[in-house]
Amino acid sequence: MINKLSLLALGLLLLSGCDKINNANRTMDTMLGGDYRVYIAGHDKVYTVDNGKVTSVPEKGYYVFYASLNGKKTLVQSPIATTTIEKID
Repeated sequence: MINKLSLLALGLLLLSGCDKINNANRTMDTMLGGDYRVYIAGHDKVYTVDNGKVTSVPEKGYYVFYASLNGKKTLVQSPIATTTIEKID
């Protein structure tokens, strides 16, 4: 019979393994070169990246990119979980 402590330890092990897999998947989210539209949940603004890149920082849980705002390139950080990135062809 498995005791409660063993179940808890197994659960924690599985959760930590999932976190490592998620971080590895986010590392692959780095997009280099091109034009993108970036949508952030809760923001009315759609950010545009012109001939730039969107880089993920999985250990901190956000994307970093330079968006064109009022004719200037501005550094923007957005949470990975609430960001959608669309490549513009």
